Amino acid sequence: MGKNVLYVTNYYLEDVIAQRSPGECLSQAGQNKGTYIIDMLECGGNHVTVWSNAWTKERGLRRFKGFRSKLNPNVYYSDIIALPVLNAYSCLYCSRRFLKRLVKERRPDVLIFYNMRLENSRLALYAKKKFGIPIILQYEDGLTTDEGVGGLKRKIYKRLERQVLHQLDGAFLVNSKIKVPCPSVVIRGAVREDDFNGDTDRKADTSLGAAGRSRTPGLKLTFLFASTLDEQRGTDVVLEALSYTNLDFTLKITGRGEAEERVKACTDPRVRFLGYLDYGDYKKELSEADICINAQLSRHAFGGFSFPSKIFEYLSAGKPVVSSDVADTKEALSDALFLYYEDDPKQLAAAMERAAAVCMDEKAYAGYRAKISEVIRENSISSVAENVNGLFEKIGA
Repeated sequence: MGKNVLYVTNYYLEDVIAQRSPGECLSQAGQNKGTYIIDMLECGGNHVTVWSNAWTKERGLRRFKGFRSKLNPNVYYSDIIALPVLNAYSCLYCSRRFLKRLVKERRPDVLIFYNMRLENSRLALYAKKKFGIPIILQYEDGLTTDEGVGGLKRKIYKRLERQVLHQLDGAFLVNSKIKVPCPSVVIRGAVREDDFNGDTDRKADTSLGAAGRSRTPGLKLTFLFASTLDEQRGTDVVLEALSYTNLDFTLKITGRGEAEERVKACTDPRVRFLGYLDYGDYKKELSEADICINAQLSRHAFGGFSFPSKIFEYLSAGKPVVSSDVADTKEALSDALFLYYEDDPKQLAAAMERAAAVCMDEKAYAGYRAKISEVIRENSISSVAENVNGLFEKIGA
């Protein structure tokens, strides 16, 4: 029998985007993961109510009133005040009122909350103490290991981690190397079997793309590096790798961040910097790319609490992926990735050349496509839904 699930996260539909202008607060990767979690839970026969804080980039005493989404009546948005600290506590106050009302109308069998954010964690602990609702943490990104989180904020998150971890009934882990003192399932990324576009018509130039054909010899390959442009996502490793390969290709780089100026200053003629793209433009670039790169640093502490979810987006689009050995990529996906190790730009260049060679060989690429297909099946939404329902049963939700 399906469960009533309350999913507490930072999720946006177009109606709240229009109200709050979230800017950098809206992460497309986070949106994709949130949508996937919702769809996966519903695939398992569960009813999902979403409670979203929906942060804004604005700063001031302006109050944004919460509301029920007209685009999806199961999504509710919190009141917020657009000032640090006040926004968190205004969310927490509003969310407690919402939870009390929801318990009367449709009592949650389980509460799933995203990360160790103050307002999410406090609501989860309140739900467990006040109403006896089992709580599951969607644990990823390791806020205490993120370079963007420091000072008092980091201290608050460390304290929350100590409090929350020992109160958990279950956890969704973004990689298998994270250890928690409760039952868990690993959910690395968003994978839908229908997205694997292996049966559509090939493009006129027979380049690698929707049809999954190898690249016509003599045509220039296109690599895509789409990422936050900073140190921990390996931007500098990608730029340095260019000096270790003479392969003729186009490297398209898209994103924004503190390393953006270094990308702009790169004089290698193979590099095309596209700036920050909206999701529609990014998807267009993805469809036209031959090979995608994930360079997130494996030796950075952040890597231990994350998983580059774009890898699954790339594989679902039928793209070969060159990747660092961050998190548990080697254990989970090694057959479907062109891995390099130790965040070494020379090894990255060699992996790019290996991927290019496979793209130029029809037989080799057919074998590679079979490996991608197997990954898609193993990580399908229905398979994950079955595992999550098993976790619900294990924790007595």
